[in-house]
Order: sequence, then C-alpha cells, then structure tokens
Amino acid sequence: MGAAACGGARMIFTRLGYFLILAIIAAAAVAIVLVLRPDTATNYPPIETEQVVNYARFGAIDEIEVDGMLLTVRFREDFDTEEQFGTSSHTFHGTLAEGQDIGQMLSAAGVVVGEGGVRVTRQ
Repeated sequence: MGAAACGGARMIFTRLGYFLILAIIAAAAVAIVLVLRPDTATNYPPIETEQVVNYARFGAIDEIEVDGMLLTVRFREDFDTEEQFGTSSHTFHGTLAEGQDIGQMLSAAGVVVGEGGVRVTRQ
C-alpha cells in the first residue's frame, strides 16, 4: 500500500508540473500579444488642424503625412513636445475636416511647403 500511494502522489505532482508549464507558456503568449499589438504601437496623441498650421508657421513641424482625411504630424526632434503637449512623443495624429487641404492651409498661412520647409507627403 505504501508504494501505490507514493506512485499516485508522484503522478499528481507530474500532472501539476505539466499544468504549471502550460500556464507559464500561456502567460508568455498573452504578454507577447499585448506588447506587439499594432494598434497600441501607432496610438499617437491627437492634434488639431489649426495647431498644426500654427506650429508649422513657427518652424516646429518637420513633416506631415496625409492619408485621406488623416494627418500624421512629426515635430522636429529639438522641439520640446513635453512642455507644449505634456508628452515626449514627437508624432501626433490629426484629422482634416471635409474639404480641407493641409497644403493649401499651410500656404495660406505663409508656411513654406516642400524643399526648405515642411515636407507634406500624400499616401
């Protein structure tokens, strides 16, 4: 009876060991998925279109990417976004209103667009 009880206890510990290994693998998989999710990787702070034009006028913006109505605005690396926006991110997302054209808005504000000024790329 002693040997049978010892064998049963060993089998329980073996099964618990397998369960523990599976739990660790599952937790690692969940952690990897959470870290590598694409929607969190591109979740930039918002910025208003008027702010984009104003900051571009003062030379703080390096590049603006336009994808339909969406803007991806990149500030110069030497611009202190922490003080102005409370974030260390230098990339922001904005949205154009219906009928707005960021190139025309920048030109109307006297901002040089293209070579020697703010790069505006369309996708």
